[in-house]
Parts: sequence; C-alpha cells; structure tokens
Amino acid sequence: MKRVGLTLLPRNIQDLLRQVSAFADTQGVRAYLVGGMVRDLLLGMQSTDIDIVVEGDACIVARHWADKLGAELSLHEKFRTAALTFKDGLIIDVVTARRETYARGGALPDIVPSSLKDDILRRDFKINGMALGLNVNDFGILYDHAGGLKDLEAKLIRVLHSGSFVDDPTRILRAARYAVRFGFQLDALTHDLLGEAVRVDVFKTITAPRYFLELRRILEEKDPVPALDFLLSWDALRYISYGVAERVRLIEAGVTGWETRLGILLSGLAPLKAQEIMMGFNIPRPSQRIIVRG
Repeated sequence: MKRVGLTLLPRNIQDLLRQVSAFADTQGVRAYLVGGMVRDLLLGMQSTDIDIVVEGDACIVARHWADKLGAELSLHEKFRTAALTFKDGLIIDVVTARRETYARGGALPDIVPSSLKDDILRRDFKINGMALGLNVNDFGILYDHAGGLKDLEAKLIRVLHSGSFVDDPTRILRAARYAVRFGFQLDALTHDLLGEAVRVDVFKTITAPRYFLELRRILEEKDPVPALDFLLSWDALRYISYGVAERVRLIEAGVTGWETRLGILLSGLAPLKAQEIMMGFNIPRPSQRIIVRG
C-alpha cells in the first residue's frame, strides 16, 4: 500500500489532522482525507482545502471535534455535512460517506449513507476520487478505488461514469478549471461526453447560481483566460451572453478580482441585460456595483 507524507502541508494543518486521527479512533469511526488536498499532495503542491469523509454520521462526529478543537460549528443535517471554522480562518468540511442518486439530470442528489468506496465513486473526476486514511492504523495510506493515481500520472481528466455531466453539468466548468490549472487533457470518452452534454444543453437543468458558483471559481484563478477559452471552444460560455468571446480577450494579466473580470465579460451589454444576468446569478448588491464599474 502507498503511504503519502503530509510534510507539504502547513504545520498547523498537519497537527490538526493528527488530532482528528486520535478523535476518530476514540469515536470508533473511519475517517479519510479526500478530494483536492489528496490530489495536490500527490502532485507535490501545497493545499489548505481540507475535506474529510467519515463512515458514520458527520454531524455527530463534527460536534465532538468542534468541542475538542474550539472551532465554530456549522451543520447541514439534511445533507449530513458539517463545517468547522477556526479562529485563523481555516475550515474543515466533514461529510458522511454516501451514495448518491439523481431523480433527474441537474437535480440535487438524494443521499444514502454508505462506504468510502461508494463516496469516491460519486465524485466528479478520478483524480479527485482518492483518499488518505486518517485513523492511527492507516494514517496517510492511499485509498484509490477509482484509479485516480494512474490518471494523475497520465495527466488525464476522466469522469467516473458516463452520466456524470448530465447528473451535474457544473462539472463541465470544473473540467475546464482543472485541465488548465494542471495542464491535463480530457480522456477520449470524457471529451465526447462533454461535447454531447453541451449539445443537448444540460445547463438548462440547473439554476443560474449553481452555474455561477463554478464560473466564479474560474474567475478567481490566477489567469482565468485559458479556462474561459476552454469553455468558449465548447460553446459553454453562452450562458453569460452571446458574443462573449471578444470580451474574454480584454481580460489582461493585470486585471484581478472576480468582480472586475466578470464586469469585463458583461461589458457592452445593455444595462438591463447585464442586470438580469447578475440578478440571475444571485450576486450581492455590493459586488454588482463593482461589476458595473469593472
């Protein structure tokens, strides 16, 4: 079994994960570090994005951790998730290992508590489907039920199943963000599935705020233009407005801030149309004023 060292992580996060390890053993639950932090560690990159899956009730587990660690607790019992926020701004998301089903494409999933393997197989891409054990007896051991390490080494973005983009169309924007950030390519099947998903207009199955949440993450990248170009090549930016391609070119290297960058993408539109898009995205008024100036 492959053991992954955590020395790339800031010391405070390493210490925190060691404490979580002891708490999990005391509570008799299996706990795993999952998602982006695992991927980034394997790529030799630093990360502060702490996502933990537990085989048990995340809300009960997180209450105990919050009490022991002196963290502010936020519970989302409907989805069996919790967040611990520390005074230094660090956040730990704790999620119940689950299996997900979708009543229809684009719908929020129905959740059934399950195992780590099922939790991995519900995720967006194989490179994000790896986990590290956090219990004392398997601390740092890699769990790779989906073959994510192989894709990471091959620099591939690959969905976990053929209905992935239909179930959650925002994964299209995530594919753009990850492909550009890491210099990865879509594997052949993922390439075809993405094209078909855009062709049948899967974005109509989700709300505008869900689309914008992923778009904002792209606009917050150090250089968002390559990912925006990726989406343009798939005609997946038309949900902002038609003719946006020319405005992407206006986002220069020195232009920072997601509001300013979105303002450039919306520039040239009739004020009422720009306002309609911002309202649809559920953007707060203070940010709208920055966007309009941008």
